[in-house]
Amino acid sequence: MSQYNPYANGGQPMQQPQYPDQQYPNYAQPQYYNAQSSKWNAMAIAGFVCSFFFSLIGLILSIIGYTQTKKSGERGGDFALAGIIISAVSIALTILVCILVFVLFGSVMTALLRM
Repeated sequence: MSQYNPYANGGQPMQQPQYPDQQYPNYAQPQYYNAQSSKWNAMAIAGFVCSFFFSLIGLILSIIGYTQTKKSGERGGDFALAGIIISAVSIALTILVCILVFVLFGSVMTALLRM
């Protein structure tokens, strides 16, 4: 097994190759922006939670919370927006179901009265 001998070159150790001075690019320090406030908006959270159970209340609270988060920079704007969407869809589906029930009930009653 052959071993590496650094002094095999006339008793002088092998020299490291000399490279020209490398200049590294001067990278600028990263810019840190002011993060959003770490405080959560209570109206936005309450509106999001209420949107699943009480759609009209959830819609109102979510709209209030959404406008507050835009003005104050608090966290929770996404929750408020989700609460607005969930409440609006829930209210629209409720209105649609009520219309369908009244139409079906009316047609059934009309059919029964004609017999």
